Formats: sequence, C-alpha cells, structure tokens
Amino acid sequence: MRLLLLTQVLDRDDAVLGFVVRWIEGLANHVEQVRVVALEVGETRGLPQNVDWREIGRKGRVRRYLRYKRVLREALLDDGFDAVLAHMVPRYALVARGPARRAGAGLFLWYTHAGVDARLRKAVGVVDKVFTASPESLRLDPPNKVVTGHGIDLVHFPMAADAPAPPQRIVSVGRLTPAKDPLTIIEALAQLRAEGRDVVLQLVGAGLASGDDEYALRVDARIAELGLGDAVERTGKVPYTQIASVYAGASLLVNSSHTGSVDKVVLEAMATGRPVLSCNDSFDHVFRSLGARAQALRFAPGDVRGLVERARFLLDLAEPQRAELGRALRAIVEDEHEVEALMANLVLEMGGGSDW
Repeated sequence: MRLLLLTQVLDRDDAVLGFVVRWIEGLANHVEQVRVVALEVGETRGLPQNVDWREIGRKGRVRRYLRYKRVLREALLDDGFDAVLAHMVPRYALVARGPARRAGAGLFLWYTHAGVDARLRKAVGVVDKVFTASPESLRLDPPNKVVTGHGIDLVHFPMAADAPAPPQRIVSVGRLTPAKDPLTIIEALAQLRAEGRDVVLQLVGAGLASGDDEYALRVDARIAELGLGDAVERTGKVPYTQIASVYAGASLLVNSSHTGSVDKVVLEAMATGRPVLSCNDSFDHVFRSLGARAQALRFAPGDVRGLVERARFLLDLAEPQRAELGRALRAIVEDEHEVEALMANLVLEMGGGSDW
C-alpha cells in the first residue's frame, strides 16, 4: 500500500498536532510509502526513509485549493498512491474524492469530535470508512463507521516514577476556549484553596481561532477577581515533545471540555499514571474496567461542586492507592489505545497489511 495522509500540520514540536508525526512513523512500518500533504510543515527530523511530504501553505484560498488539487493529482494519478486518509478535516476527504475515485484509490477519514455539520455528513457518505476513537467521538452512526481507539505513544509518555513534589498541582491541557471551559476549573480551585489546601492550577494551551484572545481576557479577569493570581500558571502552548513532563508534574489532570469526545490529553495523562477527572460521558466506556472507581473520575459539565468533591478525593489518596490507580489507568491505554496497534489496525482496515 502507498498511503496519502492529508493533515493540517506536520511538525514534531506543534503543541496540538505534534502527535501526528508518531502516527506517520507507525503507518510507515506497515505500508510501502507514506506521503503527507499538510498546510504547514515544521520540524520533520527522524522521519522514516519511506515518508515524504508536500507543503500546501496557508495563504490564498484559491491558490491553496489549486495547489491541493495539483498535489492530489500528482500522488494519485501519476505516482500510484492507492489509499487516502484524511485526518480530522472532512473537507480534505471531499477535495480528494474526485482524483481518488479516478485513480481507483481507497478514501478514508479519521474524525474525533462531537461536532456534526453538513460537511461532515457529506464526507462520511463518500468515504469507504470513517475511523473514530470511540462511539461518542463521532456522533453519527453510518454503516461505514469503525471504532478503533486512540493512538497514544507509551514510549513518549512513560509511567511517572514518583508522586510530584508539593504543592499539589492540577493541570488542564487544551486550547483556551469556551468549549474547553477553564472557568469551571478556576472556580473549583478557588473553593479548594478556601479550604486551606495548598493547591495550584496550571493551564496549558492558548487560543487559536478568532475570539480566543477575548476569551483569554475573561479568564484572566476571573482569576484576578478570585484572588488567584499567585495560584494559576498560564503556561501557553507547550510543544508535544515536552508535554509528557507536564503530566509527570501533575497531581491531577482535569478535562472540563464540552466536546463530548475522548480527549487524547486524558489518555496521555493516564499513560503517565496520573489521576484524571473528565466531564465527558465518552469516558464512561474508557473507564469501564475500573468498576465502581470510575465514578470518582467523572463529573458533570460545568458542575463546580462535583469537580471539587472528586478533586478533593483524588488529591487526598494515600500513595499506595494513588500508585495502584495510576497502574490501572496506564493499563487501559496499553490495552486499548496504544499507537502502534492502532496504526496496524488502520492499515488493515484500509486494505493493506504489515507484509507489504
């Protein structure tokens, strides 16, 4: 199989999409060649010899579209690529549909987000298969839907050896947007500190879309109103190559996102053996092997009281119980969300195999 991967960014250091490079390395182990088509290309050190790329650029909508079509024709009609995997962006699958069909190539989409719009519905209808991490990560139920689990690099996210040094640190990782709801975590922090707890919050991530800067000002204003200036660290973007150390320094990872999907930052923290709290109902399935303990890792969206109660419980765990929970959380990632297994499965689902 010669695989064409369509993605937004190819860059090991990208704070949001740096993990895609590890996916590419895994895919390259199971196919003859991988060509990446990305809007933006940054650090590509260490990619396998059977990987190349084409950079489209972000400027000029018409010019970008024409270059995209040219690159697709080159790969599919001239160079003989026989499968296309669009990553997260339904529009990429729609643009690739024509040249893929003319070349007789398979067309596939990976999508993990609760949002559903007309473009996604159309893309799901034209691809051979749509892959997603959990049933809730794609809020459609077409016959070509394939649930695969996420792909977490257990080498990049090793088990953290010891409990972090004081003060206790709550960590939240994600874009600074209303959908990620950092304000609920900030309100919970204020209540925990009012109890006399020496606990701080690290907000990792920054805005991306228009309007995010204005929301960041709201977040900063609320931090000031609650007198939390010395207790909240706004880290901003952290390169993917450095994010494992952030999890290792966490007493607790809190995911207050309203997206409803299985957020990979929770799985990454689980891989390091750190306790996690999520308000996404999609994690009910992820935590099922924990039995009754799973309830301690979930709170309702926007529920400050519930978040405080569960954070208090997890922060107060004795070290043997904390370590045992950490091992159980990492085991879930090992069993169901390991990156190399996911890449092999995707290739098989797309009609290839490891013995190409």
